[in-house]
Amino acid sequence: MIATEIKNKFEFILVEPSHPGNIGASARAIKNMGFKNLSLVKPRGFPDDEAYYRAKGAKDILENAKIFNDLASALKDSTLIFGTSARTRTIPWPTKTSSELKDSLDNDLKNINSKICFVFGREISGLSNEELQMCDYHIKIPTDEGFSSINLSHSVQIISYVLKMEIDNQDQNLNEEQSSLTFQDNEYLIEHFDEVMKKIDFYDQENPKQVKTRIRRLVKRLKPDKLEMGILRGFLSKIEQVLNKKN
Repeated sequence: MIATEIKNKFEFILVEPSHPGNIGASARAIKNMGFKNLSLVKPRGFPDDEAYYRAKGAKDILENAKIFNDLASALKDSTLIFGTSARTRTIPWPTKTSSELKDSLDNDLKNINSKICFVFGREISGLSNEELQMCDYHIKIPTDEGFSSINLSHSVQIISYVLKMEIDNQDQNLNEEQSSLTFQDNEYLIEHFDEVMKKIDFYDQENPKQVKTRIRRLVKRLKPDKLEMGILRGFLSKIEQVLNKKN
């Protein structure tokens, strides 16, 4: 698989960018590194002349950018998702730095349907907890602890550069072996767990969201394959059958 084909498996997603100039600069950043897929979730003020001015020679990236109303829709077919954020969270998510991507990337790129997404949050507030929890990994760009906030387009530039280095240095004859589960497949499993836990009155009534969040983190960390997913869904369905008989 040549480098261009590999790079086409990557998507850069900007969540509610508020400044059109940052959208244009981000488009320029990814094209500099040989990528082309840009998605925007509820962008403010786009299309806009400022975005095209800042994009310079990357206007084609903006013209082909996909626009979504919510992050879940943008991630639907994704097989590996990294959410960028400088902040730690109350429930920590599996975390990698920008220099620790190789193993995760190599494993996912072996899959025929791999679609690897990097999600970038709002300029002011970043990604919400709910949005970060949609991701498989929380990725941090190492910065000075006293001043960790990075401009949106600069973050895109750093990540796209690191990815280019990883792709250029890896085996270009990487063989695609199998299909990988998508974000939507994992969401179906998490919702199935949620439904069954409600039916058996499993939730702590004082803090029900914590349990579902940790189930989500567990599924993201384990990354079950199709056979394992089938076993888990079958197990949950069997519990539902037993409960229905009792009722």
